[in-house]
Amino acid sequence: MAATLGGLILALAALRQYSTRAPWPTSFDPRRPALLLGFLLPLAFGAGGGLLRAGYQQLQPEPLLALVGSQVTLTGFSDGSVLNASAPLRARVALVAPSGGWSGGVAPTGFMTVEGTLEAPPGRHNPGGFDYAAYLRRRGVGAQLFVQSFSLSSRVLPRQRVQRGVAAGLGPAAAALMTAMTLGVRDDLGELRNTFGAAGMAHLLALSGLHVGVLLLAVERLLRPLRRWSVPALALVLVGFVALVGTGPSVLRASTMALAALASRAFGAGRIQPWTALALAVLLGLMHAPQMLADLSFQLSYLAVAGMLLLLPPWLDRLGVGPGQRGGAQSSAAALADPELAALSAALWRRGRRALRHALLSGLAVSSAAQLPSLSVVLGSFGVLPLLSPLVNVIAVPLAGLLVPLGFLAGVLGLVALPLAHAVNLITRPLVAALIWLAEVGAHLPHLTWGEVSWLGHACWALFLLALCAWAWCPGRLRHTAAVALAAGGVALAVPPAQTPPDVWFLDVGQGDAVVIRLGGGQAVLVDGGGSPFSDFDVGERVVLPALRALGITRLAAVVATHADADHMEGLLPVVRSVPVGLLITGPPAADNALDQELRGLAATRRVPLHEARRGEQVVLQGGRVTLDVLNPEARPQSSSNERSVAFVLRYRGAARALFFGDLGVDTEADLAVPPAELLMVGHHGSRGSTSAALLRAASPRWAVISVGRNNYGHPSPEVLQRLAEAGVEVLTTQLHGAVRYDLRAAGSAPRGLVPQGAPHERGVTYP
Repeated sequence: MAATLGGLILALAALRQYSTRAPWPTSFDPRRPALLLGFLLPLAFGAGGGLLRAGYQQLQPEPLLALVGSQVTLTGFSDGSVLNASAPLRARVALVAPSGGWSGGVAPTGFMTVEGTLEAPPGRHNPGGFDYAAYLRRRGVGAQLFVQSFSLSSRVLPRQRVQRGVAAGLGPAAAALMTAMTLGVRDDLGELRNTFGAAGMAHLLALSGLHVGVLLLAVERLLRPLRRWSVPALALVLVGFVALVGTGPSVLRASTMALAALASRAFGAGRIQPWTALALAVLLGLMHAPQMLADLSFQLSYLAVAGMLLLLPPWLDRLGVGPGQRGGAQSSAAALADPELAALSAALWRRGRRALRHALLSGLAVSSAAQLPSLSVVLGSFGVLPLLSPLVNVIAVPLAGLLVPLGFLAGVLGLVALPLAHAVNLITRPLVAALIWLAEVGAHLPHLTWGEVSWLGHACWALFLLALCAWAWCPGRLRHTAAVALAAGGVALAVPPAQTPPDVWFLDVGQGDAVVIRLGGGQAVLVDGGGSPFSDFDVGERVVLPALRALGITRLAAVVATHADADHMEGLLPVVRSVPVGLLITGPPAADNALDQELRGLAATRRVPLHEARRGEQVVLQGGRVTLDVLNPEARPQSSSNERSVAFVLRYRGAARALFFGDLGVDTEADLAVPPAELLMVGHHGSRGSTSAALLRAASPRWAVISVGRNNYGHPSPEVLQRLAEAGVEVLTTQLHGAVRYDLRAAGSAPRGLVPQGAPHERGVTYP
């Protein structure tokens, strides 16, 4: 509390002392003394107070942990993804759809009573994977509730009525997009989420400074007749908006900065220093939710604003497109909520033939300044950077600036009568169709693929940015900037990653198989790709591709489809569409299997050579250092898809290191010439019909990996686990250990899982 009060006093004092009547953004000079008092001190108070509060929160017991694994009945309000339970206890739980999915295919919202089983949420289970437990913990969600049954109340909240108005008369994709852009509800976006992300337009889907800035600009125009009462009215609208959509990091940052500008105007102090407003937002944001410091949306929002404050003024002045008096006369509250929108709208005030040039140059400068500071964070988190996203956003941001107020208007009119909202959406429909079309075009433009970024990589990029900022404000220091850039790049390249190939990664794809054999030089072999036969969750797109990017894999020397079951082959489809593949290795064709036919057709379309493996063949990779010796299938046809699985021995420098059996059963196992090997990938996810005692005697492995998830089949079977234990084999499962890495370079090196052992109650990732 003392830290909060101290920081607020400093920040509020700075409102008066370090405000300016100069038009935005001529006061964005970080060399002014305001940077020290108006930014660094409130930042220090906010960080210190936030850390103290975060430490206190960590010491508090999580009440739901004692109920993990128990059947519970909770009553509360559902926003479609989280249940805010009020009875019989107050808690927040993430809702997981029942086995048959939600009725109507959409997660319910509103007051409801839910019955289900509580489970601890999973952490990061794969390279490039998402730490779902940390994400929920930052939002005060203590557990997952696997829903078995639920009943909805007939009570309808104002937010639900607003949401109906936003979506009135729109198609499913347009309604999902407008609901996300207006209210931050993104549960129904589906493939649009990936499309906007690939185009570099994902920031439009999350409520951010853009949405707050657009709202302020639109409402300010309407409230101008109120004159001196327009400022408190505008502040009231802003507070109501935050109450409606919630206090996400970006919304809280933009709203705090805008309210600081309105307060400065109300007190007659002129325009507030942007750095002071940003510091106040950091202070309040960290005190409100200190754990958000590790949240991606928090980092991206603040880094984007800091980049624009540092780089935009000198860039715009040098390009000759800095906003003049008329552009600077707009609401400083909207400018602080979203400097990107402010700079673009200032450019649009230009007249004549130079208007397009000013808008284009301003847009490119704004997008670049916003994206540069977070470049290493984006690459490390998503593995992909759309190279032309600044150009795409020159069109996308103004278009979103039109759609957001239209969405709000339709939502408010929906409270009165849905036909009025429907009439507004007649204008919205072609605009949102244009935005979706732009995202689809942008998704196919060139992009940069990257792996995981270490702390050293982030530090080197930060060092380069500091040199770039110094050069922006002092153009004569180009040689110094180049020297720092070369030094930072040299350090990043000279330090090798902690986990280098060649190695084998057994990915956690739930109930399925997906194995990556890294060869080095950005190449690898992918064995199966997982799948989710009973849902629309795309394991290949959401799990396998991010893992490949995180592991630095840009090309697949070969893809092995062991057999045509969906939990092995389905995830290969998006991989073959997205990554260059040198060879597709399969078993015999399955004429009656649509998935097998689709994969073969896709390979033909992508001009990927296809080879049907046969017993006794050898696939030679990396100049002979790595080979795959095929054990199965033999020439004669087998009775089932499982028995046609491609089984092989992975050899490194001639030594048999790992055995792969797909979903083979014990009868086929007995017919194979199995050599001794260090590691065994247990067949058929640990089914009792596989991994016989005879196989274990022949292979005599030291370690075994079982790729398995939550299932109703009883995998892994107790009988198989007992046979492995009796053979003295140490067992790791992807469900408990996450992705398992096995180093091929060091013989006798034990495989290790990504999930730290001892994590309480965690039962692995559930792919719906």
